[in-house]
Amino acid sequence: RRAFASAGHVAAVSQGAAAYALSHGALRDRVDVVPNGVNPSRFPKAVPAEGAFTVGFLGTLKPWHDTATLIEAFALLRADKIPDARLLIVGDGPDRARIEARLDALGLGGAAHLTGAVPASDVAAWLGRMHVAVAPYSADQPFYFSPLKIYEYMAAGLPVLASRVGDLPDVLDHGSLGLLTDPDDPAAMAHALSQLANDPALRARL
Repeated sequence: RRAFASAGHVAAVSQGAAAYALSHGALRDRVDVVPNGVNPSRFPKAVPAEGAFTVGFLGTLKPWHDTATLIEAFALLRADKIPDARLLIVGDGPDRARIEARLDALGLGGAAHLTGAVPASDVAAWLGRMHVAVAPYSADQPFYFSPLKIYEYMAAGLPVLASRVGDLPDVLDHGSLGLLTDPDDPAAMAHALSQLANDPALRARL
């Protein structure tokens, strides 16, 4: 509280983080929201991915990334709409074993590829293998993030599918820069993925 109250300027990455600072003594006229961003020069001109429709995720495999809903949605997508769809997860973390176990239980181990940790310099190449990139979050926890992954997805020219939580509707301009689905809803996510898989023009526009 002393630090916030005495700060000449507080730069918060989201409205949630700004609210936290204000609730802990920051002065309202000294708080600004400055979202995260990326350097576009890290990402070459996008070339649409080829081959089987690939759903991608980039990030640390930790509980606040709702990979559980993503995996269930992927299973529905393959069962109902796109039987040859692939899942590409770029990153590592404590949830990796749980993710692999669930994929195996669903019979999807062979349809998914988990890269483990990769150097930042390799991120653009991995994103180039995706047809759509997902940013799933649960409604069960306070959302205050400014997800770097979404800005990297967009810089790489990928269509984005994100959970409708926190600032994400504003980041994606309420659907004009990416699709939004209600959190914790695998069926809704699978439907949106199917829509993207079957509509190359929509993917290109996004």
